[in-house]
Amino acid sequence: MKLNLYLFILAVYSTVSVFAAKSITDLSGFDSDIINKIKEGKCKVNQLFKCQVQYNHCFLENVLNIKNCIEDFKDCIVKKCQSEDLNSFEPNKENVKILGRAIYQNDYLWFGLTDSGIEYTFNGKTTSINVTADMASLSEDNPAYVAIYADGEVYQKTLIKQKDTDFTVNFDKKGKHTVTFIKLSESERGSLRINEIKADVKKIRPTPEKKKKIEFLGDSITCAYGIDGTGTDTYSTTIQDGSKSYAYLTAKKFDADYSIVAHSGICIFKNVPFNGDDTPFVLPPLYDKLGLTMGPNIYDDGVFFLQETTWDFKEYEPDLIVINLGTNDDYYFLFIDESLLASEKLAFIQSYEEFITSLRNIYPNAEILCTLGMMGQALYPEIEQAVNNYTARTGDTHVHSFMFSVQDGEENGLGADGHPNAKSHLIAAHELIDEIEKLYGWKTNKKVNIDE
Repeated sequence: MKLNLYLFILAVYSTVSVFAAKSITDLSGFDSDIINKIKEGKCKVNQLFKCQVQYNHCFLENVLNIKNCIEDFKDCIVKKCQSEDLNSFEPNKENVKILGRAIYQNDYLWFGLTDSGIEYTFNGKTTSINVTADMASLSEDNPAYVAIYADGEVYQKTLIKQKDTDFTVNFDKKGKHTVTFIKLSESERGSLRINEIKADVKKIRPTPEKKKKIEFLGDSITCAYGIDGTGTDTYSTTIQDGSKSYAYLTAKKFDADYSIVAHSGICIFKNVPFNGDDTPFVLPPLYDKLGLTMGPNIYDDGVFFLQETTWDFKEYEPDLIVINLGTNDDYYFLFIDESLLASEKLAFIQSYEEFITSLRNIYPNAEILCTLGMMGQALYPEIEQAVNNYTARTGDTHVHSFMFSVQDGEENGLGADGHPNAKSHLIAAHELIDEIEKLYGWKTNKKVNIDE
Protein backbone atom coordinates (compact mmCIF):
# COMPACT_ATOMS: atom_id res chain seq x y z
CA MET A 1 0.00 0.00 0.00
CA LYS A 2 2.83 2.38 0.89
CA LEU A 3 4.59 1.61 -2.38
CA ASN A 4 1.46 2.29 -4.44
CA LEU A 5 0.98 5.61 -2.66
CA TYR A 6 4.61 6.46 -3.33
CA LEU A 7 4.21 5.63 -6.99
CA PHE A 8 1.08 7.79 -7.17
CA ILE A 9 2.98 10.74 -5.65
CA LEU A 10 5.82 10.17 -8.13
CA ALA A 11 3.34 10.08 -11.00
CA VAL A 12 1.81 13.39 -9.93
CA TYR A 13 5.24 14.94 -9.45
CA SER A 14 6.38 13.65 -12.81
CA THR A 15 3.34 15.03 -14.60
CA VAL A 16 3.69 18.47 -13.04
CA SER A 17 7.43 18.54 -13.69
CA VAL A 18 7.02 17.49 -17.31
CA PHE A 19 4.50 20.26 -17.97
CA ALA A 20 6.80 22.73 -16.24
CA ALA A 21 9.81 21.61 -18.24
CA LYS A 22 7.95 21.50 -21.54
CA SER A 23 6.54 24.98 -20.98
CA ILE A 24 10.05 26.34 -21.44
CA THR A 25 10.91 25.54 -25.03
CA ASP A 26 13.26 28.45 -25.71
CA LEU A 27 16.17 28.57 -23.27
CA SER A 28 17.84 31.56 -24.89
CA GLY A 29 18.02 34.48 -22.52
CA PHE A 30 18.56 32.31 -19.43
CA ASP A 31 21.96 32.12 -17.79
CA SER A 32 23.86 28.83 -17.74
CA ASP A 33 22.98 27.96 -14.13
CA ILE A 34 19.25 28.20 -14.84
CA ILE A 35 19.63 26.17 -18.04
CA ASN A 36 21.51 23.44 -16.17
CA LYS A 37 18.85 23.33 -13.44
CA ILE A 38 16.10 22.98 -16.04
CA LYS A 39 17.99 20.14 -17.72
CA GLU A 40 18.61 18.51 -14.35
CA GLY A 41 14.90 18.68 -13.56
CA LYS A 42 14.00 17.01 -16.84
CA CYS A 43 16.67 14.39 -16.21
CA LYS A 44 15.19 13.54 -12.79
CA VAL A 45 11.70 13.29 -14.26
CA ASN A 46 12.94 10.86 -16.90
CA GLN A 47 14.76 8.85 -14.23
CA LEU A 48 11.60 8.55 -12.13
CA PHE A 49 9.59 7.51 -15.15
CA LYS A 50 12.23 4.94 -16.13
CA CYS A 51 12.24 3.46 -12.61
CA GLN A 52 8.44 3.22 -12.59
CA VAL A 53 8.41 1.43 -15.96
CA GLN A 54 11.03 -1.04 -14.73
CA TYR A 55 9.03 -1.68 -11.58
CA ASN A 56 5.82 -2.29 -13.53
CA HIS A 57 7.61 -4.76 -15.80
CA CYS A 58 9.16 -6.56 -12.83
CA PHE A 59 5.81 -6.66 -10.99
CA LEU A 60 4.07 -8.35 -13.93
CA GLU A 61 6.75 -11.06 -14.07
CA ASN A 62 6.92 -11.59 -10.29
CA VAL A 63 3.38 -10.92 -9.11
CA LEU A 64 3.65 -13.49 -6.31
CA ASN A 65 6.99 -12.24 -5.04
CA ILE A 66 7.64 -8.56 -5.60
CA LYS A 67 10.24 -8.07 -2.88
CA ASN A 68 13.09 -7.87 -5.41
CA CYS A 69 11.03 -5.48 -7.56
CA ILE A 70 10.62 -3.13 -4.60
CA GLU A 71 14.33 -3.26 -3.78
CA ASP A 72 15.28 -2.62 -7.41
CA PHE A 73 12.88 0.32 -7.52
CA LYS A 74 14.39 1.82 -4.38
CA ASP A 75 17.89 1.42 -5.85
CA CYS A 76 16.78 2.98 -9.11
CA ILE A 77 15.27 6.15 -7.67
CA VAL A 78 18.32 7.01 -5.57
CA LYS A 79 20.72 6.76 -8.52
CA LYS A 80 22.00 9.94 -10.08
CA CYS A 81 19.92 10.61 -13.15
CA GLN A 82 21.42 9.96 -16.53
CA SER A 83 21.88 12.94 -18.80
CA GLU A 84 19.83 13.05 -21.97
CA ASP A 85 22.84 14.38 -23.91
CA LEU A 86 24.43 10.98 -24.51
CA ASN A 87 25.80 9.70 -27.78
CA SER A 88 25.46 6.09 -28.88
CA PHE A 89 28.39 3.77 -29.73
CA GLU A 90 28.62 0.24 -31.04
CA PRO A 91 30.45 -2.29 -28.83
CA ASN A 92 33.03 -3.14 -31.48
CA LYS A 93 36.82 -3.12 -31.53
CA GLU A 94 36.92 0.45 -32.82
CA ASN A 95 35.29 1.65 -29.59
CA VAL A 96 36.15 -0.88 -26.87
CA LYS A 97 38.86 -3.35 -25.93
CA ILE A 98 37.41 -6.84 -25.86
CA LEU A 99 38.40 -8.82 -22.77
CA GLY A 100 38.53 -12.58 -23.25
CA ARG A 101 36.55 -14.24 -26.03
CA ALA A 102 33.67 -12.26 -27.55
CA ILE A 103 32.23 -11.90 -31.04
CA TYR A 104 30.72 -8.74 -32.50
CA GLN A 105 27.86 -9.60 -34.83
CA ASN A 106 24.47 -8.16 -35.78
CA ASP A 107 25.24 -4.94 -33.86
CA TYR A 108 25.88 -6.67 -30.53
CA LEU A 109 28.88 -8.17 -28.71
CA TRP A 110 28.23 -11.74 -27.55
CA PHE A 111 30.22 -13.46 -24.79
CA GLY A 112 29.89 -15.82 -21.85
CA LEU A 113 33.24 -17.03 -20.48
CA THR A 114 34.57 -16.10 -17.05
CA ASP A 115 35.86 -12.51 -16.81
CA SER A 116 35.05 -11.78 -20.47
CA GLY A 117 33.70 -8.34 -21.34
CA ILE A 118 34.84 -4.90 -22.45
CA GLU A 119 36.92 -1.90 -21.41
CA TYR A 120 37.01 1.65 -22.78
CA THR A 121 37.97 5.20 -21.94
CA PHE A 122 36.09 8.45 -22.45
CA ASN A 123 36.64 12.09 -21.56
CA GLY A 124 33.34 12.85 -19.88
CA LYS A 125 31.26 12.20 -16.79
CA THR A 126 28.45 9.76 -17.62
CA THR A 127 28.30 6.52 -19.56
CA SER A 128 25.94 3.54 -19.79
CA ILE A 129 26.11 -0.01 -21.12
CA ASN A 130 22.99 -1.74 -22.43
CA VAL A 131 23.08 -5.49 -21.79
CA THR A 132 20.70 -8.30 -22.77
CA ALA A 133 20.79 -11.67 -20.99
CA ASP A 134 19.82 -15.02 -22.49
CA MET A 135 17.29 -17.23 -20.70
CA ALA A 136 20.00 -19.20 -18.90
CA SER A 137 21.58 -16.04 -17.51
CA LEU A 138 18.16 -15.06 -16.17
CA SER A 139 17.87 -18.26 -14.17
CA GLU A 140 16.38 -17.70 -10.73
CA ASP A 141 18.86 -20.11 -9.14
CA ASN A 142 21.98 -19.29 -11.19
CA PRO A 143 21.75 -15.87 -12.81
CA ALA A 144 24.76 -14.29 -14.47
CA TYR A 145 26.99 -12.31 -12.11
CA VAL A 146 28.67 -9.18 -13.48
CA ALA A 147 31.01 -6.41 -12.35
CA ILE A 148 31.59 -2.83 -13.41
CA TYR A 149 34.83 -1.01 -12.61
CA ALA A 150 35.23 2.76 -12.73
CA ASP A 151 38.85 3.88 -13.05
CA GLY A 152 39.99 0.50 -11.78
CA GLU A 153 37.78 0.49 -8.67
CA VAL A 154 34.69 -1.67 -8.18
CA TYR A 155 31.66 0.45 -9.06
CA GLN A 156 29.06 -2.32 -8.96
CA LYS A 157 28.82 -6.08 -8.64
CA THR A 158 25.37 -7.47 -9.26
CA LEU A 159 23.35 -10.45 -10.41
CA ILE A 160 21.43 -10.10 -13.66
CA LYS A 161 17.77 -9.68 -12.69
CA GLN A 162 16.07 -8.74 -15.93
CA LYS A 163 16.39 -9.41 -19.63
CA ASP A 164 17.51 -5.92 -20.60
CA THR A 165 19.54 -3.69 -18.28
CA ASP A 166 21.18 -0.30 -18.61
CA PHE A 167 24.25 -0.16 -16.37
CA THR A 168 25.03 3.51 -15.77
CA VAL A 169 28.30 4.87 -14.41
CA ASN A 170 28.35 8.46 -13.14
CA PHE A 171 31.68 10.01 -12.20
CA ASP A 172 31.92 12.96 -9.79
CA LYS A 173 33.84 15.08 -12.27
CA LYS A 174 34.21 15.29 -16.01
CA GLY A 175 37.58 13.99 -17.20
CA LYS A 176 39.31 10.99 -18.70
CA HIS A 177 37.82 7.85 -17.19
CA THR A 178 38.09 4.11 -17.76
CA VAL A 179 35.11 1.76 -17.53
CA THR A 180 35.34 -2.03 -17.40
CA PHE A 181 32.41 -4.44 -17.67
CA ILE A 182 33.03 -8.18 -17.12
CA LYS A 183 30.98 -11.32 -16.54
CA LEU A 184 32.14 -12.89 -13.29
CA SER A 185 30.26 -16.18 -13.67
CA GLU A 186 31.05 -18.93 -16.15
CA SER A 187 29.49 -19.57 -19.54
CA GLU A 188 27.94 -22.90 -18.56
CA ARG A 189 25.10 -20.91 -16.99
CA GLY A 190 24.46 -18.47 -19.79
CA SER A 191 25.71 -15.67 -22.02
CA LEU A 192 25.27 -11.92 -22.41
CA ARG A 193 25.06 -9.40 -25.20
CA ILE A 194 26.22 -5.81 -25.08
CA ASN A 195 23.98 -3.93 -27.50
CA GLU A 196 25.00 -0.32 -27.08
CA ILE A 197 27.22 2.03 -25.13
CA LYS A 198 26.27 5.62 -24.44
CA ALA A 199 28.41 8.46 -23.14
CA ASP A 200 28.31 12.25 -22.86
CA VAL A 201 31.14 12.56 -25.40
CA LYS A 202 31.59 12.32 -29.15
CA LYS A 203 34.14 9.50 -28.94
CA ILE A 204 34.95 6.53 -26.72
CA ARG A 205 38.19 4.60 -27.17
CA PRO A 206 39.42 1.10 -26.41
CA THR A 207 42.05 0.98 -23.69
CA PRO A 208 45.53 0.19 -25.06
CA GLU A 209 46.66 -3.41 -25.35
CA LYS A 210 48.99 -4.59 -22.60
CA LYS A 211 52.59 -5.58 -23.29
CA LYS A 212 51.86 -9.16 -22.23
CA LYS A 213 48.95 -11.51 -22.94
CA ILE A 214 48.06 -14.63 -20.95
CA GLU A 215 45.49 -17.31 -21.69
CA PHE A 216 44.28 -19.56 -18.87
CA LEU A 217 42.76 -22.95 -19.67
CA GLY A 218 41.01 -24.68 -16.83
CA ASP A 219 38.08 -26.25 -15.05
CA SER A 220 35.91 -25.19 -12.10
CA ILE A 221 38.94 -23.93 -10.18
CA THR A 222 39.77 -21.40 -12.89
CA CYS A 223 36.05 -20.50 -13.09
CA ALA A 224 36.23 -19.52 -9.40
CA TYR A 225 33.59 -22.11 -8.56
CA GLY A 226 32.31 -21.51 -5.02
CA ILE A 227 35.02 -18.96 -4.25
CA ASP A 228 32.70 -16.88 -2.03
CA GLY A 229 31.04 -19.90 -0.44
CA THR A 230 31.85 -22.19 2.46
CA GLY A 231 32.40 -25.91 2.76
CA THR A 232 28.68 -26.44 3.30
CA ASP A 233 27.62 -24.63 0.11
CA THR A 234 27.06 -26.19 -3.31
CA TYR A 235 27.20 -24.80 -6.84
CA SER A 236 25.79 -21.33 -7.43
CA THR A 237 26.76 -18.45 -9.70
CA THR A 238 25.94 -16.13 -6.79
CA ILE A 239 29.16 -17.26 -5.06
CA GLN A 240 31.27 -17.47 -8.24
CA ASP A 241 33.48 -14.42 -8.72
CA GLY A 242 36.10 -14.60 -11.45
CA SER A 243 37.74 -11.37 -10.30
CA LYS A 244 39.02 -13.24 -7.23
CA SER A 245 40.46 -16.20 -9.15
CA TYR A 246 44.17 -16.97 -9.24
CA ALA A 247 44.06 -16.39 -13.01
CA TYR A 248 42.60 -12.89 -12.86
CA LEU A 249 44.91 -11.89 -10.00
CA THR A 250 47.99 -13.19 -11.82
CA ALA A 251 47.16 -11.22 -14.96
CA LYS A 252 46.44 -8.15 -12.86
CA LYS A 253 49.80 -8.34 -11.08
CA PHE A 254 51.69 -8.59 -14.39
CA ASP A 255 49.53 -5.83 -15.91
CA ALA A 256 48.73 -8.33 -18.67
CA ASP A 257 45.73 -8.84 -20.90
CA TYR A 258 43.96 -12.14 -20.23
CA SER A 259 41.63 -14.66 -21.76
CA ILE A 260 40.04 -17.37 -19.60
CA VAL A 261 38.72 -20.53 -21.25
CA ALA A 262 37.37 -22.70 -18.46
CA HIS A 263 34.32 -24.83 -17.69
CA SER A 264 33.31 -26.57 -14.47
CA GLY A 265 33.69 -30.34 -14.66
CA ILE A 266 35.88 -30.37 -17.76
CA CYS A 267 38.94 -32.56 -18.26
CA ILE A 268 41.78 -33.41 -20.64
CA PHE A 269 41.04 -37.13 -21.04
CA LYS A 270 38.09 -38.50 -19.05
CA ASN A 271 36.03 -37.49 -16.05
CA VAL A 272 33.40 -38.98 -13.78
CA PRO A 273 30.10 -39.00 -15.74
CA PHE A 274 27.74 -36.18 -14.83
CA ASN A 275 23.97 -36.71 -14.82
CA GLY A 276 24.39 -40.25 -16.14
CA ASP A 277 26.07 -39.08 -19.35
CA ASP A 278 29.00 -41.32 -20.24
CA THR A 279 30.42 -38.88 -22.80
CA PRO A 280 33.67 -37.38 -21.46
CA PHE A 281 33.46 -33.64 -20.92
CA VAL A 282 36.78 -32.76 -22.59
CA LEU A 283 38.32 -29.34 -23.30
CA PRO A 284 40.38 -29.98 -26.48
CA PRO A 285 37.32 -30.40 -28.78
CA LEU A 286 35.79 -27.23 -27.31
CA TYR A 287 38.94 -25.13 -27.38
CA ASP A 288 38.09 -23.45 -30.69
CA LYS A 289 34.60 -22.43 -29.53
CA LEU A 290 33.27 -19.19 -28.09
CA GLY A 291 32.23 -20.95 -24.89
CA LEU A 292 29.77 -23.51 -23.60
CA THR A 293 26.32 -23.33 -22.05
CA MET A 294 24.51 -26.41 -20.75
CA GLY A 295 21.75 -25.96 -23.27
CA PRO A 296 20.93 -23.32 -25.88
CA ASN A 297 21.46 -19.56 -25.55
CA ILE A 298 17.91 -18.32 -26.05
CA TYR A 299 17.26 -14.69 -26.99
CA ASP A 300 14.17 -12.97 -28.41
CA ASP A 301 15.58 -13.17 -31.92
CA GLY A 302 16.43 -16.87 -31.85
CA VAL A 303 18.26 -19.81 -30.34
CA PHE A 304 22.05 -19.82 -30.42
CA PHE A 305 24.89 -21.99 -29.11
CA LEU A 306 28.22 -20.74 -27.79
CA GLN A 307 29.64 -24.23 -28.28
CA GLU A 308 28.71 -24.21 -31.97
CA THR A 309 30.30 -20.80 -32.62
CA THR A 310 33.90 -20.93 -33.86
CA TRP A 311 36.49 -18.69 -32.27
CA ASP A 312 39.15 -17.08 -34.46
CA PHE A 313 42.50 -17.71 -32.77
CA LYS A 314 43.99 -14.69 -34.55
CA GLU A 315 41.80 -12.45 -32.38
CA TYR A 316 43.98 -13.14 -29.33
CA GLU A 317 47.52 -14.50 -29.50
CA PRO A 318 48.91 -15.11 -26.01
CA ASP A 319 52.52 -14.82 -24.93
CA LEU A 320 51.84 -17.40 -22.23
CA ILE A 321 49.28 -20.22 -21.97
CA VAL A 322 48.63 -21.59 -18.48
CA ILE A 323 46.92 -24.99 -18.48
CA ASN A 324 45.31 -25.97 -15.17
CA LEU A 325 43.54 -29.21 -16.07
CA GLY A 326 43.59 -32.73 -14.67
CA THR A 327 41.63 -32.37 -11.43
CA ASN A 328 38.51 -33.95 -12.96
CA ASP A 329 40.59 -36.62 -14.70
CA ASP A 330 42.01 -37.46 -11.28
CA TYR A 331 38.51 -38.13 -9.94
CA TYR A 332 37.93 -40.45 -12.89
CA PHE A 333 40.97 -42.51 -11.94
CA LEU A 334 39.65 -42.89 -8.40
CA PHE A 335 36.58 -44.74 -9.67
CA ILE A 336 37.90 -47.07 -12.40
CA ASP A 337 38.89 -50.70 -12.00
CA GLU A 338 42.45 -51.01 -10.74
CA SER A 339 43.32 -53.35 -13.61
CA LEU A 340 42.71 -50.46 -16.05
CA LEU A 341 44.68 -47.87 -14.14
CA ALA A 342 48.07 -48.26 -15.84
CA SER A 343 46.76 -48.26 -19.42
CA GLU A 344 44.34 -45.40 -18.78
CA LYS A 345 47.07 -43.25 -17.27
CA LEU A 346 49.22 -43.85 -20.33
CA ALA A 347 46.26 -42.75 -22.44
CA PHE A 348 45.94 -39.63 -20.27
CA ILE A 349 49.62 -38.80 -20.86
CA GLN A 350 49.15 -39.23 -24.60
CA SER A 351 46.01 -37.03 -24.63
CA TYR A 352 47.80 -34.30 -22.69
CA GLU A 353 50.79 -34.43 -25.01
CA GLU A 354 48.51 -34.22 -28.06
CA PHE A 355 46.84 -31.13 -26.59
CA ILE A 356 50.22 -29.44 -26.08
CA THR A 357 51.02 -30.22 -29.72
CA SER A 358 47.76 -28.70 -30.94
CA LEU A 359 48.38 -25.54 -28.90
CA ARG A 360 51.87 -25.24 -30.34
CA ASN A 361 50.48 -25.54 -33.87
CA ILE A 362 48.07 -22.67 -33.16
CA TYR A 363 50.52 -20.47 -31.24
CA PRO A 364 54.09 -21.17 -32.42
CA ASN A 365 55.62 -18.45 -30.21
CA ALA A 366 53.76 -18.89 -26.92
CA GLU A 367 55.24 -20.18 -23.69
CA ILE A 368 53.15 -23.07 -22.31
CA LEU A 369 52.97 -23.79 -18.58
CA CYS A 370 51.21 -27.00 -17.49
CA THR A 371 49.97 -26.87 -13.91
CA LEU A 372 48.00 -28.86 -11.34
CA GLY A 373 47.66 -29.14 -7.59
CA MET A 374 45.21 -26.76 -5.92
CA MET A 375 42.72 -29.59 -5.26
CA GLY A 376 45.18 -32.49 -5.44
CA GLN A 377 48.53 -33.40 -6.97
CA ALA A 378 47.98 -37.09 -7.76
CA LEU A 379 48.15 -36.69 -11.55
CA TYR A 380 51.04 -34.22 -11.59
CA PRO A 381 53.66 -36.93 -12.38
CA GLU A 382 51.64 -37.85 -15.50
CA ILE A 383 51.45 -34.20 -16.57
CA GLU A 384 55.18 -33.83 -16.01
CA GLN A 385 55.72 -36.97 -18.10
CA ALA A 386 53.57 -35.57 -20.91
CA VAL A 387 55.68 -32.40 -20.95
CA ASN A 388 58.92 -34.40 -20.93
CA ASN A 389 57.69 -36.66 -23.73
CA TYR A 390 56.68 -33.66 -25.83
CA THR A 391 59.98 -31.88 -25.28
CA ALA A 392 62.02 -35.00 -26.09
CA ARG A 393 60.01 -35.62 -29.25
CA THR A 394 60.01 -32.04 -30.58
CA GLY A 395 63.00 -30.31 -28.99
CA ASP A 396 60.61 -27.52 -27.95
CA THR A 397 62.02 -26.07 -24.71
CA HIS A 398 59.21 -23.55 -24.23
CA VAL A 399 56.85 -25.95 -22.45
CA HIS A 400 57.17 -26.35 -18.68
CA SER A 401 55.29 -27.92 -15.78
CA PHE A 402 54.51 -26.46 -12.36
CA MET A 403 52.82 -27.91 -9.28
CA PHE A 404 50.62 -25.71 -7.08
CA SER A 405 50.41 -26.34 -3.36
CA VAL A 406 47.27 -28.15 -2.29
CA GLN A 407 44.79 -25.83 -0.62
CA ASP A 408 44.88 -25.93 3.19
CA GLY A 409 41.25 -26.23 4.21
CA GLU A 410 41.98 -26.35 7.91
CA GLU A 411 44.08 -23.21 7.84
CA ASN A 412 42.24 -21.15 5.22
CA GLY A 413 38.80 -22.71 4.95
CA LEU A 414 37.06 -24.10 1.87
CA GLY A 415 34.76 -22.75 -0.78
CA ALA A 416 31.65 -24.52 -2.06
CA ASP A 417 31.92 -28.29 -2.62
CA GLY A 418 35.49 -28.33 -1.38
CA HIS A 419 36.76 -25.84 -3.97
CA PRO A 420 39.36 -23.19 -3.15
CA ASN A 421 38.04 -20.02 -1.55
CA ALA A 422 39.33 -16.51 -2.18
CA LYS A 423 42.21 -16.89 0.27
CA SER A 424 43.44 -20.10 -1.36
CA HIS A 425 43.17 -18.51 -4.82
CA LEU A 426 45.32 -15.62 -3.62
CA ILE A 427 47.97 -18.02 -2.33
CA ALA A 428 47.92 -19.84 -5.67
CA ALA A 429 48.23 -16.54 -7.54
CA HIS A 430 51.38 -15.65 -5.62
CA GLU A 431 52.85 -19.10 -6.35
CA LEU A 432 52.12 -18.77 -10.06
CA ILE A 433 53.45 -15.21 -10.19
CA ASP A 434 56.72 -16.33 -8.61
CA GLU A 435 57.04 -19.21 -11.10
CA ILE A 436 56.40 -16.97 -14.12
CA GLU A 437 59.00 -14.49 -12.87
CA LYS A 438 61.51 -17.33 -12.44
CA LEU A 439 60.86 -19.09 -15.75
CA TYR A 440 60.35 -16.16 -18.10
CA GLY A 441 61.82 -13.13 -16.37
CA TRP A 442 58.51 -11.24 -16.46
CA LYS A 443 58.28 -8.19 -14.21
CA THR A 444 55.27 -7.50 -12.02
CA ASN A 445 53.67 -4.11 -11.58
CA LYS A 446 54.84 -2.96 -8.16
CA LYS A 447 51.95 -0.52 -7.94
CA VAL A 448 49.39 -3.32 -8.12
CA ASN A 449 48.43 -4.85 -4.79
CA ILE A 450 46.43 -8.06 -5.27
CA ASP A 451 46.30 -8.66 -1.51
CA GLU A 452 43.72 -5.93 -0.92
